[in-house]
Amino acid sequence: MKQAEVLATLETIASDQWGIVTTAQAGREGVERLQLSRLAEKGDLDRARHGVYLLPSHQAGPQDEIRAAWLSLEPKKFIDERWEDEWPVVVSHESAARIHGIGRLIPPKLTFSTGGTKQTRQQGIRIYTRREIPETDIVSVDGLPVTSVARTVGDLAELKVERGYLADLVADALRKENVRIDDLAEKLKPAARSFGAKTGTQLVSELSAEASSVEDLDELRKRLVHTTQGAGDLVIDDNVLQLINNQIEEALEPLRKQVDQIAKHRA
Repeated sequence: MKQAEVLATLETIASDQWGIVTTAQAGREGVERLQLSRLAEKGDLDRARHGVYLLPSHQAGPQDEIRAAWLSLEPKKFIDERWEDEWPVVVSHESAARIHGIGRLIPPKLTFSTGGTKQTRQQGIRIYTRREIPETDIVSVDGLPVTSVARTVGDLAELKVERGYLADLVADALRKENVRIDDLAEKLKPAARSFGAKTGTQLVSELSAEASSVEDLDELRKRLVHTTQGAGDLVIDDNVLQLINNQIEEALEPLRKQVDQIAKHRA
């Protein structure tokens, strides 16, 4: 197979996986390791990590490192096969937060989770195993399986990240249009007492109040009231709403003082 044909074959393989291909995937299509090495030496391919290559059609992006690492964990399988696994490996914890654009955690490692067992010798990767991750907690981000925003926040809370970091995660999560307060509260419920709250809802309210602007707090209050009215068995404690009202009043107090000072000066 000529090099031009090899490149064409690789492009076909990687057409639905971000222009990235593994050595093992290429081997399934008759492309040998030596051919990949020669193409890399010529500059036609770039090595993303051991056994993973970026093709000419690849468009560089902030998720390249995570995508390449995820492919390397099951290098023989293509994306559609990975999604059909009984225990799929999904991006989770800090790496999921990074993909969703929530919080300000800097991942020390690339983090993944699976319901089964999985090991790797690769540096810079951590895999959380034997975790129950229902399909409803997994979302596709441009083809990459990632824990949902609510599940990601809940997972990090259970790891007992610093309160300030968790507050930022909650505040950012609530700015996402598809994140429901009751879902986020449910995911935070197991870790609520670790952060001094009685319920997941109370924890959501307290953390949001700590990290949000006045506008965010007012929006949270409206959403909580709406949730209460149509929640069925879900009950929002009046104390939680009062807490948010108090936070809004405290946030507005400096502004009121400035307005009073201006008024007195003009008088």
